[in-house]
Amino acid sequence: MSGEGNEALGALDPRCIAAIAGTLQHCWPGSATLSPAALGLGTSLDRHHAFIAAVQGLCDRGLLAYEALLIGIGGPEVRDAALTARGRALLQDTALRAAA
Repeated sequence: MSGEGNEALGALDPRCIAAIAGTLQHCWPGSATLSPAALGLGTSLDRHHAFIAAVQGLCDRGLLAYEALLIGIGGPEVRDAALTARGRALLQDTALRAAA
């Protein structure tokens, strides 16, 4: 990831970023439904908070777009999430490292 990308994502959980990037890179140019459990991030409240912060941070930086963020008893779920073109380019290295 570029220096700009490292700075932009530094405050976000790297495990969440790698899981989100890997999943969305794999289904590019389509979209996917994401949740901490489906991404293998766990089901604890801390992991839910880290996941929500990562999704929100990626969206705020223009790297991720999604249709809906649902938060319920089963935990958070992001529907129809997709990387933007900028997000795909910036997060490609993250997804490759996660797959290795």
